[in-house]
Amino acid sequence: MTVLMRFTRPFFPLIGFMLAAWIILFLVTDMFLIPALRVAHGADYIARKQLAAISALVLAIILTCLLAILMLVLRPGRFFLPRKAEPKVRTKYVDAWAEAGQRLEVPKEEEQ
Repeated sequence: MTVLMRFTRPFFPLIGFMLAAWIILFLVTDMFLIPALRVAHGADYIARKQLAAISALVLAIILTCLLAILMLVLRPGRFFLPRKAEPKVRTKYVDAWAEAGQRLEVPKEEEQ
């Protein structure tokens, strides 16, 4: 896996989420909130309060769902609950003097 791909992987679901969120918010606004605003002009006081309460409830539910989906897309648990690391390997220390003694070539003494 390339380094670039590892850092760009979380952005593709995030871009998809953002597009889907904009589409959902546009549809809810276009199909519910704007008609509710048009009806509210001719409604009495109690009906306006009911429309405001229902509109606030719809927006709260949609925003809560979008926040939950965003948490699933971004997976914040990977920062707080990391995967188990590999078991640690003990370092083998080599005696440098013994190693040097094994590699040393002793010159042969000249015979007299």
